[in-house]
Amino acid sequence: MPTLSIITSAILARKALWVLITLGFVVVYYAGLLLGVIVRFGELPNYVTVHDYIHNVAVIVRSTPSVRDMVPIILDEWLIEVGFMNRQYGRGIAEWSFQIIPAKLVVVLALGALVATNVVLLKQLPRACARAVPYTGVAATGLGAAFVGFTSVTLTWVVCCAAPSWAVGLAMLGVGVSTAFGVQPYGPAITVAGFAALLGAAWFLARNFPRAPERDVMIAPRLAQQVPS
Repeated sequence: MPTLSIITSAILARKALWVLITLGFVVVYYAGLLLGVIVRFGELPNYVTVHDYIHNVAVIVRSTPSVRDMVPIILDEWLIEVGFMNRQYGRGIAEWSFQIIPAKLVVVLALGALVATNVVLLKQLPRACARAVPYTGVAATGLGAAFVGFTSVTLTWVVCCAAPSWAVGLAMLGVGVSTAFGVQPYGPAITVAGFAALLGAAWFLARNFPRAPERDVMIAPRLAQQVPS
């Protein structure tokens, strides 16, 4: 059975679980980001802004003649913003904020789908397989999810004064601001490596499913016709 067919069969066999993990991963991921930044600064968010994403994209398309400039701007467009506004400075200043950006949301959704795929493969993996097989699958899935998840962080911090990025997340964790933004250009490579690890884990698990043994073709011998006497 081809590897892709094994993966598809595993997903179809546990469709409800696959969908639950995929969507649940997205919810837990963003809830974890928001909770993490609340714990980090010890302040509850005091504002929520829902941006008119469709209108903003239309304005970008109309006002940006170059497609090369247009696409990166659209990919960074915000949908939802949650943060803490310090009102002690004039009209207030957002000390930190958490965003949901549709382009990043698609990446996280794809991440959740791959994690769900590897989970259903692990659940259907025969117990006769060597222990190294599930351990390797879990390790590769965890590493890939960590890479993609961390480079998909969308946070801003007034100290960094920059667009939301995973580098801001590094700075919030205590890494020097200059160091954090120094490694930011490697984000796409880390994301690709993460997806490669997730896809490799799916392929590895599927390849270790037992193949259906070829049935021996039994050819019934022809019975000799009896000649009537």
